[in-house]
Amino acid sequence: MKHLILILTLLPIFTFCGQKIENAKPQIDNSESKTSEAIDIASTPSFHATYYLIRHAEKDRADPKNQDPSLNSAGMERTKVWTAYFEPIKLDEIFETKYIRTKQTVSLIAEQKMITPKLYNPNTIYSEEFLKKTNGKKVLIVGHSNTIPYLANNLINEEKFTEMDDKDNATLFKVTIDGDDKKVETISVE
Repeated sequence: MKHLILILTLLPIFTFCGQKIENAKPQIDNSESKTSEAIDIASTPSFHATYYLIRHAEKDRADPKNQDPSLNSAGMERTKVWTAYFEPIKLDEIFETKYIRTKQTVSLIAEQKMITPKLYNPNTIYSEEFLKKTNGKKVLIVGHSNTIPYLANNLINEEKFTEMDDKDNATLFKVTIDGDDKKVETISVE
């Protein structure tokens, strides 16, 4: 009889603990959904931004083992083409990766606009914090054939683009977000 009373006394405690554990699970799911909420911030009526996404200019391929090559002569010429293209466009921020080729690609534009480029990691740039910091701005982002199309996809919240052709250094993805209205243009700049 004592055991029965003990069990009946402890049963609500065990039931309560079980509910706590079950209730903890949706909280974990909610924290995981915060990543998807980062995408939703760009859909708020007050969000307005324009992103210009380009791949670095042509790189020197003389040493296939070199993970961080400079631009070749064609790439240096392309930087002038990009600079001429962006000359009439107001930019608020410029982002570059850690690689020499992206830094060289935007150096003339940054000088022309008197903007110090910000370093970014292609794997982590798209976030709620990034969207908040770029709200209301015109932003140039220089990246790579395997990162720029996917950033465009994230910005428009659509799986539209795949990796760029390795010989494509002239495509510009212009992403314009005005609340729920998200547009992307691909422009060839030669």
